[in-house]
Amino acid sequence: MSTVFNGAFATSMGSYLTIRGYARLNDIATCSFANSEYQRDLKKDHVEEIERFFQIGEDLFFPEIVLSVPLETELEQGENWAEKIDPLRTLLEGKRFASKEAGIDIRPRAQKGRNDLRRYDIFVGDEKKPFRRIDGNHRLAAFEALTDLSSDYLSPFCILLFNHDNARRNEKALFHNINSKAWPLTSEETYKGIIDFRNDFPDDVLEERFGLEYLQCRQLKDRLDFTYLSNLKNVFGKNKGQDECARSVLIQSLQDVRKQTDPKAALDPEAVFEAIKRINDTYGDKRLQACTAQGLFAACLFFQLSGDRSRGTYEQFTNWVLRTHQYELQSIHAADLIKIFGKIAQSRKRQVFVSMQFSEDTKPNFDAIKSAVDDLNKAHELDIEIRPIRIDQFDTGYSYEINAEVLRLIEDSGLLIADLTHGNKNVYQEIGYLMGLNQGKGLAHENFLLIHNGSIGDAKKDIGFNIAGIKQLRLNDTNALREAVKDQVSKFYGLG
Repeated sequence: MSTVFNGAFATSMGSYLTIRGYARLNDIATCSFANSEYQRDLKKDHVEEIERFFQIGEDLFFPEIVLSVPLETELEQGENWAEKIDPLRTLLEGKRFASKEAGIDIRPRAQKGRNDLRRYDIFVGDEKKPFRRIDGNHRLAAFEALTDLSSDYLSPFCILLFNHDNARRNEKALFHNINSKAWPLTSEETYKGIIDFRNDFPDDVLEERFGLEYLQCRQLKDRLDFTYLSNLKNVFGKNKGQDECARSVLIQSLQDVRKQTDPKAALDPEAVFEAIKRINDTYGDKRLQACTAQGLFAACLFFQLSGDRSRGTYEQFTNWVLRTHQYELQSIHAADLIKIFGKIAQSRKRQVFVSMQFSEDTKPNFDAIKSAVDDLNKAHELDIEIRPIRIDQFDTGYSYEINAEVLRLIEDSGLLIADLTHGNKNVYQEIGYLMGLNQGKGLAHENFLLIHNGSIGDAKKDIGFNIAGIKQLRLNDTNALREAVKDQVSKFYGLG
């Protein structure tokens, strides 16, 4: 049994031949497909968003779905190319056109009046998909995914009729024009009428129909006093000459954070408010004040709210942003920024800072540590390798104060190995710094390893009373030291 589409036939804007009308969404989906040559891959989040829109069922409206169909005449036996008809001319003349191969039959209806638009019926054969989706693929995919929706939903459609020879070029040009030529309404303009009017959209309606971030935006927006949050004025479009963007920045940032944590979990508005105040303090740096990128603000919000230290801390993230000039980017995608720094944080966690006296006779100790680490990297084929560093071999590519850089490297590293051989005072200072950091953060002293090589130094002279009670690897043989370090580092990183 054929599926029938009926619509008005006209040349749109003096260009393409079109048939416009209404049809059941189910029929449009069944008789069409997405051409992979130009149609983008389905975005899961967008499809799910439209599914929710369908399921809520209020204010349900979409613009027309744009389809195309290439028309080609099949020659009957005995016919030659000279007798081949032009499908578009045939339709313009008000005649019927059919293609058995495509499974399509386009028939004219009698005009009621001289000034009436001509109408055509399009008959589509069973199990045929003659129409190609130019605009509306996500809507149709969402509809197809929901089996409990009414099969009688009607949708406007526009079918563009092309000669087979130029169909592919025309489809790609239209897909580009539809997705690139329109000037989109700014997010702020669309959000304002929804967020600001409680009588039209009470809190429960706002959350149910538009999402939790819309409700939280309403809860937070009026609390953000930019007299006091002056460092964030640029981000939220509050400076003279800027376009207001507070609602869109809040909603997009809250969505970005939830996607990186638990998409189903609600963020605590009070925690978000306090995080924004702390971010304002960070943006006191003039370099950050000049940045308007919403993605950078959202990434800062994520690191303020996240308890996942494996991705790095807020302080580490903001220091990295300043050091690497991320703030100079005009457009920043929060998810990408978080992912990149997460990889850097993992790399830093695998960084082992070696604190020791740098002298010729202690060189075997560092060689033993490096050899132990190399063995672990090779044995476990780590995608991010464990990397021992020592300050005298570290090249940042820029000048720095030795003491400041040492302390930063200690804080960034996952593990500190302190060689007590010869009792160097700087080694004690670096151990004390890390112990202070641990205590300030409420962490156990599990991220450092104390070693001593008795074949080089004298433990009685080298090791002070203030750390005598802390577990140490005291060995009198360099090879034994190497194996002991390998065992401890393996246990620290959970390598078995």
